[in-house]
Amino acid sequence: MMDNKRLMPTASTVLGMGVALLLAMGGLQQASADGGGTYSVYDADRDGFLSREEFEVYAEKKRRRAEIADIWVFEAVDRDADGKISERELVDALQLQLKRKRELRR
Repeated sequence: MMDNKRLMPTASTVLGMGVALLLAMGGLQQASADGGGTYSVYDADRDGFLSREEFEVYAEKKRRRAEIADIWVFEAVDRDADGKISERELVDALQLQLKRKRELRR
């Protein structure tokens, strides 16, 4: 009998794949950060924003790559300094990450 649990991608994998696909298609400007619901997975209290604690769960994995770790600091992503991360702010951070990765490849 096959173990189906190993076939299921993690939420961060789904988010990354969705954002990459949206970027490749040029549709990220109109798309939400979650590419189909992942943003809400991290929004534990369902208020439409990521609190510092909710954001840390997401950003912890992003910070593993040293060359982009500074992007995933709460204060850097929270551009309007209102103490919460909107989907737009998360999309902006993801776009910055992509830009940084492209620059590093040159």
